[in-house]
Parts: sequence; C-alpha cells; structure tokens
Amino acid sequence: MSSRNLGHDINSERNDNVREAARGTVPWPAPGRGLARRACTLGLALALAVAPLAACSSASAVDATAGADAATEAGASGSGASESAATSSQAVSLVDAEELFSDRDLDGSYDESSATRVTLSDAGSSADGSGVNVDGGTVTITSGGTYVISGSLASGQLVVDADGEKVQLVLDGASVTCADSAALYVKSAKKVWVTLAEGSQNALSTTGDFVQADDNNVDGAVFSKEDLTFNGTGALEVACASGHGIVCKDALRLVSGEVSAVAARHAIQANDYVAVSGGTWALSAGTDGIHAENSDDAELGFIYIAGGALDIQADSDGMDANYVLEVDGGSVSVAAGDDGLHAEYGLVVNGGDVTVSQSYEGLEGSTVTITGGIIDVTASDDGINAAGVPTGESDSSSEDAAAQPVDGAQPGENGAQPGGGMDDYDSTAQVTITGGSVSVLAGGDGIDSNGDLTVTGGTTYVSGPTSDGDGSLDFPGTGTVTGGVVMCAGSSGMAQNFSAAEGQGSLLVDASGSAGDEVSLTDANGTVLASFTARASYACVLVTAPGVEDGGTYTLSYGTNQTQVTMNDPVYTSVTGGMGQGQGGMGGPGQDGSGAGRPDATGFSPDQQQAPQKMG
Repeated sequence: MSSRNLGHDINSERNDNVREAARGTVPWPAPGRGLARRACTLGLALALAVAPLAACSSASAVDATAGADAATEAGASGSGASESAATSSQAVSLVDAEELFSDRDLDGSYDESSATRVTLSDAGSSADGSGVNVDGGTVTITSGGTYVISGSLASGQLVVDADGEKVQLVLDGASVTCADSAALYVKSAKKVWVTLAEGSQNALSTTGDFVQADDNNVDGAVFSKEDLTFNGTGALEVACASGHGIVCKDALRLVSGEVSAVAARHAIQANDYVAVSGGTWALSAGTDGIHAENSDDAELGFIYIAGGALDIQADSDGMDANYVLEVDGGSVSVAAGDDGLHAEYGLVVNGGDVTVSQSYEGLEGSTVTITGGIIDVTASDDGINAAGVPTGESDSSSEDAAAQPVDGAQPGENGAQPGGGMDDYDSTAQVTITGGSVSVLAGGDGIDSNGDLTVTGGTTYVSGPTSDGDGSLDFPGTGTVTGGVVMCAGSSGMAQNFSAAEGQGSLLVDASGSAGDEVSLTDANGTVLASFTARASYACVLVTAPGVEDGGTYTLSYGTNQTQVTMNDPVYTSVTGGMGQGQGGMGGPGQDGSGAGRPDATGFSPDQQQAPQKMG
C-alpha cells in the first residue's frame, strides 16, 4: 500500500570536537572500507556519488560495551534449514561507530574529591567552590569542571553557561522543576556530561508553557545548545507538559543510566544525531519517541543504536531519522501511532532485538536492509516498506506536521509515493534480507518494496494480510531469493511469488487456514524444510527454503490439511486470483540485469546526483 515517501583519563582530548568528527560518521558504503573513517564531507550543495552497497566483516562496534546486547537466540515462531536466525551475516554499516563515543562518554566516573558540590534549595542554593552563580531560583555553572548536584528546586532552573569549556554535571539526588523553561538549560559550553550518580534518584521537569527569555527557542525540560552525553548508573525522570523531554541542538549520546522521559512532543530530539550505546530508556511521547532533526547536512540527522534497552510509546513514530537509522544491538521495543522505525533514507538492522508491537508501518526507509538480529513487527498497514528516495522537499520534519496528516491521508501518507504495481517502480527502493530472524504481522503488505526485493539468508515469516487488496510480498521490480527461509501466509488476491530463485526453489499455492495454524513444508523423505505458526487467517502460502528444488515433490501441511506439490519450475505458482510470479523479471527502470542503478543501504543508487530531500 502507499506509504510516506517518505575508564578514560578525564583530561583526555580524544574526540573533543565531536561535532566536527560527526561530519565523517555517516559515510557512503564503499567496498573494503571496514570501519575506517572516510573523508566524506558532503552537504546539500555537493552532488552525491554513491558506491554500490557494501558489506562489512562485522557489525559496527562502539567498544566492548556497545554491541554486547546483540541477540543470541531465535525469536520468530518458525524454523528452517538456514543459518541461525539471530546470527548476523555480513553487516552493513551506515554509521562509523568508532567516531561516535569518546572514552569519557563511555566511562561515567568522576573525581568527587576535586569536584564542586552544589546544594539546591528553594530557601537559597549554595556551592562549596567557585564557578557557580546563584540568583534566586536560578543556579548557573559558569566555568568548566565537575559539579556534584543534590537537593531540590520546586521553582527554579539549572543553567550551564561556560562558553568553550567542558562541564560534568553529576546528579546525586537532584530535583529541579521549572514552570516556563527548561529545568536544565545548557546555554553554552564545549561539551556537557550529565552523570547519574550510583544509587541516585533525580528528576527534571517543566510543568507549563514555555516563555522565551533569550534568542534560543527553548522547548524541552532538558535543553542543550551543545553536545550532550548522559551516563552513570543512577536514575533520572524527565517530564515536560507542553514541549519535548530532552532536546540537544548538537550531538546527543545516551550511554548508561536508567532514564524515563514523558513529553507532550518528542521524548528525545537531537539536531545532529542520537547515538545509544547502553542504559535503560523508557520514553513516552506525544509525537516521536526519538527524533533526529537535521535535514540540511547529508551526514547528520541520524539515529544509531548499539546497545541498551529502549521502551518507546509514541503517538507518531517510535524513531524518526531525517537521514539514516542503524540498529546494531540492544533491545528496542516500540508501540507507535505511525511508523515503528522510520528513516528518510537507509534503515539497517544488523543485530539486537527489535519489537514493534503496534504501528501503522513497522520499518520504513528509502531502503531497508536486515543482516541480523531478531525482528518482530506488527503493523496495521505495511510491515516493512522501502519507499525509495524522496523526490521533493516538505515541511514534514516538524512534529506538528507529522502529527497532523493532510485531509484524507492516512498516517505516514503525506507526500507518499504509491507502493506496488508495475507503473510505480522506483529504482531507489530496495528491501534486502541477508540474515537475522524476521517475523511480520501486517494488515497491509507484509514486505513492500517500491522497487526490488532480495533475500539471501536469514529466516523471514510473514502473516497477513487478510484483505485481497494487499499481499504478503509486494514489489513491482525484481524479487530474488538465493538463500534463507521465507514463509508467508496471507490473502490470495494480490499474492506474489519471487520472480527469480537461484540455488533453491520458491512455491506459492492455495492453502486456507486460521491464525494459530502450524504451517510446514516437508520433502519426499519426510524432512521438514521450513515451518512456522501463522498469526492471521490466510488463503495461500509461499515457501522458499534450502532443499526446495525444481522437480521435487513436497507436502505442505497447514492446520489439519495437506497439499502435495510437484515443482515444475524453480518458481512454482498455483493460486486462485493472485498476481502469481513477481513482475519485473526483465528489470525495471534503471535495470540492465547487472545490478546497475540499484540503491545501496542509504537509499541512493550510484548514478544519483541529488542531495537528500525530505520525504513527505
């Protein structure tokens, strides 16, 4: 269906200028580059020349702590004769993780003996050292250093105004409530760390509407003009009644701690990027759970997840990146009113555990690439959607636009390119699955690419749709399978088989049943080649797996029924009323059979000479 077109020396200077480093953190994939930093500093004014999709030898790593949460066991309700479902194939890296986190970011320690202790009080705050100015309920940090903060302000504000200096705020039982501005306002600094002291409980909240006191549009309970890192082992509650929870106008790093954020708008918003390596993050948002805003710089506006546990409830998107979104590890749980995970350009999952329990569309990007991890998606429309590179600018980057679709539009449809159908082929759209375990329950298309679909490994299970206006697979171009297990149980009206199968066959046949049915394919020797549990009623079944061969005879079991199939073609189709074999076997626009013109994981094809434009 249509979709939105969418342990460190504290004085170390390594990665001090993180913002500059960030301008090389989202390189275009190129063969053999590993994780080395590339000198790729493209802006909107510079034409883009994109190399073909490349696979790295392993998923991006942020140090030993960053990728430790990768999934290790299968999570989908199925089995097959392919690689372990949770095992990543060669990972695709859109983000150079080595450049994202400094050792100090990952450490979270501090020297209390040399720190200045600040005690907050409505009766009069105090400090035992220099670098602190108290003016009524406003406590301002004016110099670099480490400050251990405790106490409470029922009506006040904590401000950092230390131009060009590094500041570490250690929250050790600190609570600040502000009625009309940010409870924590980082006005100027070189970089700020918010460290949650071990065993501490802290709170930062804004209770009313924002009143602007300077040239900055302060609109979050935590608002930072500078690079901001959260670390430590304590707990923090962030609440904002009218705006965002945590706002960072530069790069935001979420490293450790136990943090909850409840906000009327975005729970977390950063301009440059949001990078998560650990911690526990419970987010509740009136718009997006995590939002990366920058749409002016082709290398920023991204979200990177390497570890941690994220539980997101959002009225709009669970995660929304104006550039790319990459998940390499950790646990991500999303319930969203619109997309679960959305990227204007490439969306990649290399590892971790991703569960989208509620969404309009589950995973959406110009391209969607899955190389590993455990993914479970429930969507009222498309489960996985590759919409292609956006073709025009819009103002939908604002949360207000995202929250208010145009008249007659469904969530995620503003400025959309239609999905499916030969006339809608988009050479920049690509769904690629090379590993991992994927389970989809979809009300619309299960896996929808506005261009091509390629499966080379992993296990993929699709339940739904139940409506004949959609299909378990939907692609107007070429659908190719060369490995892995794919099983689909859905409606037959728009049922589509792969258009090309190499090394293993693919069959699509009439088979009706109900949610909860066990569906399996066995060969003539009684060996089970693939099986899963259907999560919705169905009228046909698609199976491709190692061991399915042209000329072989197989038994499809579903519920209490069985059907015998003798393959007379590597792509065998026998359905009533379906589209049958995938269209576009001759290649769509920009295709010559060699792969020329196909997009990489960012969503750009090599011959594109356009800068990123915002999806509608």
